[in-house]
Amino acid sequence: MIVVTGQNGLLSKELQKLDSNIRGLSSNDFDITKEDIKLKLKSLNPDVIIHSAAITNSHDVDLNPILAIKTNIIGTAFLSEYCLENNKRLVYISTDYIYPGTDGNYKETDPILPNNNYAWTKLGGECSVKLVPNHLIIRTSFGASEFSYPQAWTNQIVSKDYVDIISPMILKVTKSNTIGILNIGTDSKTMFEYASKRNSVLPIKKSITNNFSLNTDKYEQLFFY
Repeated sequence: MIVVTGQNGLLSKELQKLDSNIRGLSSNDFDITKEDIKLKLKSLNPDVIIHSAAITNSHDVDLNPILAIKTNIIGTAFLSEYCLENNKRLVYISTDYIYPGTDGNYKETDPILPNNNYAWTKLGGECSVKLVPNHLIIRTSFGASEFSYPQAWTNQIVSKDYVDIISPMILKVTKSNTIGILNIGTDSKTMFEYASKRNSVLPIKKSITNNFSLNTDKYEQLFFY
């Protein structure tokens, strides 16, 4: 059985649409910030955990860093402990913001430098997941099925895509034997180009140019050759 944390999140909902056998875990019944999450998971006995639950809004992380630590770092550590103790597979949804955002085309082996406090908490999660023998850390970025803002940046470059495009890729690697770190994304594009694929938006320029584009050669070699 595959379970996914963050039952009501974008990714969790999409994964459950793709595979009706995937069970979403709500924070009410499976609170990852409490150590008894390990006992609750043991009674459920999943084969694979896709860990997507997190505080993802960088503003919320800055406002409440203690909750972000409990959720994004300590909660992830509890899941890592469970998987270590019970020989389970753990798939961790990390972020492209792990990378510095300067040069772009980042490979999984490139140096990392989290771009904000949210990304630092995700790196904290990665540290415990790395100790699980059957682990997969996915560095990616996705948004809702439609872009919800009236403007989009022309000088932030990403490999981000819509959740209905990214989620099948995540499900494919989850069901494989792939372990380690894996970038998942689509072609390099500006945020404006990304938004314009599904919505009519106005272009706007940031004060600082960022490039978080991902090198996805590893994914393509594993699943397309």
